[in-house]
Amino acid sequence: MVTGEPNDVRVERADRRQWAVLVAEDGTVTQHLFEAQDAAEDFADSERTRLGLPARPPAEDPLA
Repeated sequence: MVTGEPNDVRVERADRRQWAVLVAEDGTVTQHLFEAQDAAEDFADSERTRLGLPARPPAEDPLA
């Protein structure tokens, strides 16, 4: 995800304790951190709806 790309929302594991939701909107990328994957996925879904983007399946947990 690079500044200047089309709007996008991604969920990634930030570290062992946190999940990051990366929101690219109008050329600006913001990061929102969550302690639970479910909370991150819910927030990402609401951001995709707000931005008019299609839904995505839940993120894979590389530490699982």
